[in-house]
This record gives sequence, structure tokens and C-alpha cells, in this order.
Amino acid sequence: MSADQLLALTVFALVGSFTPGPNNTIATVTGANFGLRAALPHVFGVPFGFATMLLAAAGGVAAVLIASPLASQALKWAGVAYLLWLAWVLARSNDRGLVQPTGPFKLPLSFVQSAVFQYLNPKAWMLAVATAGTFFAGERPLLRGALASLVFGVAALGSIMLWASVGAALRGWLSRGRRLRFFNAAMGFLLATTAVWMAVQ
Repeated sequence: MSADQLLALTVFALVGSFTPGPNNTIATVTGANFGLRAALPHVFGVPFGFATMLLAAAGGVAAVLIASPLASQALKWAGVAYLLWLAWVLARSNDRGLVQPTGPFKLPLSFVQSAVFQYLNPKAWMLAVATAGTFFAGERPLLRGALASLVFGVAALGSIMLWASVGAALRGWLSRGRRLRFFNAAMGFLLATTAVWMAVQ
């Protein structure tokens, strides 16, 4: 990979990681409701999970998804369904925080849950497929995939830590009155909007 390609990959990774999306929303909500320490498994799980996705894409999974509309649609709708479920959980929040049923992806997420969630995250798949199509062509695709995994891993780590820290910094202010309820509801609305947008893409 040339220096120009590496620079383009880095910019793409930073933009893709720091712009709002499901991972950043979950990080902010977790920090606000449970504190920064509770968000740390998500902080480290997201880069790990996405790195494995990029390696899989470099190994040909992205090509399979592009060639198989059924497989890509199944992943897309599973991710959209989870985002809508999480939006509903946030909408049911009360003044003391989240009121949610038990389940495999209840907040705060563990390291493994955050890593696995990347495979249900429509934005993550969009980034992985775009990265594979743009940067993996040529010799040594697995080496390119490993480099992209490293770049995206560092970008994602910084992004998730930043958003989780923002949520944790707001925790004291949100604890007054009904601010936490309104905050969670607003984040739920953003997640639902994101899910609908991804559903129609």
C-alpha cells in the first residue's frame, strides 16, 4: 500500500469512526447511565470486532456478501432490528436510568458482546465493504487487511473512548430531574432514525 493510499485510508477511518453511529451512541449512553468504567468493555470490544471484520473482508467475505444479496440483506435486517430494539429500550428510560428487559445485548455491553455486535452493525458492514473494495485490491490482500485493521482499530478506540467520556462527563448534570430520561429518549430517537435510514439504503 502506497503512502497516498495509507493517508486516504487513515482519513477514511477517522471520518468513519468519529461520525455518529450505533457504536458511538451506545458508548455515550453507557457512559451517561453507568459511568466510564462500565463503558470500557465496549471501548475495547468495538475495535477488536471491527478488526476481525476487516480481516474477514480481506479473506473474501466482503465479496461473498456483495455477490449474495440474501446474506447481505439478512445481516442488514438483523442489525436494523437490534437498533430498533435498543431505541425502544432507551425510550422506556425513567428518571433513574434505563429500564430494560434481560437479553444477550442489554447495556452495558461486555467486551465479547461489543465485538459480536459489529457483525450486526449495518454501518460497520458498510465501512468494511467500502474499505475492502477500495484498499484491498492488488497484491497481498491479507497484509492490506491487517494494516487496515490496525488503522481502523486505533481510530475506533479513540472515537469510542471520546464518546464514552462525553457521556460520563454529562452524568452528574443528567442526574438532576428528568434530564436522564429525556437524554435517553433523544438518543433512542437518533438510533431509531439511524436504523430507518440504514433500512432504506
